[in-house]
Amino acid sequence: MFKKPSADRLLEFKAIVDCGSIMAAAEHLQMTRPTLSRRLGDLEKMLGVRLLQRNTRSLFPTVAGKELYHRATRVVADIDAAWTAVQNYDSEPSGPLCVSLPESDMLAVPLFTEFAAKYPKVSLDVVVTNRRTNFRAAGVDVAMCFGPVRDPDLIVKKLFLSRRIPMATKGYLDAAGTPATPEQLADHKCITLRDSDGLPETRWPTTAGGSIEIQPRLLSAGFRLMLQAVHSGLGIGLLPESELAKNPELVALFPDEVQSLKNFSLVYVERDFQLPHVRAFVDEASIFWKRWIEEW
Repeated sequence: MFKKPSADRLLEFKAIVDCGSIMAAAEHLQMTRPTLSRRLGDLEKMLGVRLLQRNTRSLFPTVAGKELYHRATRVVADIDAAWTAVQNYDSEPSGPLCVSLPESDMLAVPLFTEFAAKYPKVSLDVVVTNRRTNFRAAGVDVAMCFGPVRDPDLIVKKLFLSRRIPMATKGYLDAAGTPATPEQLADHKCITLRDSDGLPETRWPTTAGGSIEIQPRLLSAGFRLMLQAVHSGLGIGLLPESELAKNPELVALFPDEVQSLKNFSLVYVERDFQLPHVRAFVDEASIFWKRWIEEW
């Protein structure tokens, strides 16, 4: 069985890369150079990969070393933030904060700018993606996402329910004809999305508990592209019902028979002790979305 190296090896490896030499890193860590060199060699032997390339003047990480350095940087930052947070539990939130959100939700831009202004000691890293990710592996602290979350180790805080219904422009329907039944949607050009697992959307749910088959004319992982394609009259798409108020050319099709209901939620890793900057973001995000719903 593979014996995993201890966490302090991450600290040592990061120090070597940051300092540019084993000698400088040893001085920084208050260790002897032979000891640190031996521990680096043991680490490479345990992992079975070379982490650093060396020449007469310097050393630099290999591809595997860069991956380890990236993750070590995050772990070391989290450890430092944890000690600081425990010592100053009620002090100003600080430290790195990685937030993931779907491309569809650029409405959240004010949330990030307001949060950054309010908490200047927090370093925000906003990752925009429709794909679900392994929080721990990707270093994500909080995510905003649509749909169910099946990981029991994650805390899910529901913000609102999104209702999407089939829509098309009057121009498209005048040219292609208006479907008389939901099943006739399969005969039309449909604009669809890939889901959070990257799979194409080929069926739309019905209120009766079933689904109808559709034929994608344009398939996109980006919500904005899908939205623009429908607004441009390229086909029928499953859009948020709020779009009807934005474009008088849009027509709702079978809203009582075909619709997708998905929760929009804040998701974060369950911890015995929630870091202050994570706790602060969850609180600010909850307030932001509550205000948005009330004003919408």
